[in-house]
Amino acid sequence: MKILLVNWSWYPTGGDWTYIENVNKLYESHGYEIVTFSTHNKRNIPSSYSKYFVNSYDYKELNKHKNISNGFKALRTSIVSKDALTKLYTLLDEHDIKIAHLNNIHHYITPAIIDVLHNRGIKIIWTLHDFKIICPENSFISNGKPCEKCITGNFYHCALNVCKKNSFLASSLASYEAYYYHKKHTYDLVDYFLCPSEFLLNKFAQFGFDKSKMIVANSCYDISLVDNFINDHCLDIPINKQKYILYIGRLEDIKGVRSLIEAVKDTGLFLKILGTGMAETAFKRLAEGCTNIEFLGFKNKDEVFKLTRDSLFVVCPSICYENLPFSIIESFLFSKPVVGSQIGGIPELIIDGKTGLLFEAGNAAHMCEKMNHLWNNEDIVVQFGKAARAHAFEMVNFNTHWGKLKSIISQFS
Repeated sequence: MKILLVNWSWYPTGGDWTYIENVNKLYESHGYEIVTFSTHNKRNIPSSYSKYFVNSYDYKELNKHKNISNGFKALRTSIVSKDALTKLYTLLDEHDIKIAHLNNIHHYITPAIIDVLHNRGIKIIWTLHDFKIICPENSFISNGKPCEKCITGNFYHCALNVCKKNSFLASSLASYEAYYYHKKHTYDLVDYFLCPSEFLLNKFAQFGFDKSKMIVANSCYDISLVDNFINDHCLDIPINKQKYILYIGRLEDIKGVRSLIEAVKDTGLFLKILGTGMAETAFKRLAEGCTNIEFLGFKNKDEVFKLTRDSLFVVCPSICYENLPFSIIESFLFSKPVVGSQIGGIPELIIDGKTGLLFEAGNAAHMCEKMNHLWNNEDIVVQFGKAARAHAFEMVNFNTHWGKLKSIISQFS
């Protein structure tokens, strides 16, 4: 059986790509043939189906040069992609697809493809990686703070509050897109939604989505990647390794990095910050003079693994509604506890006092207190780390995720 796996990118972009890679492996390991549908990009991983890929626009560039012409171009392509529809028709004419598994499709591929799939009698599964369907900005963040005004269906709040990219035009387009697809009842055509967390499921239910079509499937992760790394690099662990806390992720305000820097300043804690982002310059300026904070920039996967393995523990200080961060999952699989914000789906991974410690999101003093507790109690770090590994293994192993997918697919026969 052929399954259409759809995502806006076909190259590593973050947690969504980690899931795509792993669910692709999972399907293939059970005898399914994956047909890919994505967008063209020079960074793409080679695909036998790239001739069907959609042409993409650089919306960041369009946003930089705000004018009526660019606004109409964004309106034409980001809400309904005619190119995606044309390419999809061709693909479906040439391949017998029974199931489509959607992931991130807004802006480039667009939800317009759902009507095409439904009309062809193709069953649709959609893994939700964010809140885009019920929040035009996609993260329930407005001007740096959590906001749920649009959860009532009054999407105009996104435009009024200029929530998206600090641009009235981008925010207005996002509001229009939300109204467009909800008024058409496009999302009602999806057979099942896979939710990474209970938190996300409950937000969609609060909006009015049918809970019987929503399944908490957590995520899936090829745990052998971590285990093989540990086995292959067991002899290169430094004898007198540096003691440090590790942050892994984008350098943006919604990720709580500003509070993290404030929490570590003027302490005996040593922090390594791994990642890049739009706020990198501002964060480096904030940390000027702090000899206990080091910015590492972008690192490849092996380097990330090595830094995680050699850390004392990891910190996840987000102030936004995270779903089920892979940075926490991977840290747990390395038997590293995590100090994290009590927000979104994070508490479903971090069991306070067992797999890590939770603190009030955005509260630098509370975060500092929790980090100091682990910093000064390495025996607790080891204890939490063992429990964290077992917890993550149970949640994200292939068998667990396949059980959820299999229960859905069996209903399509």
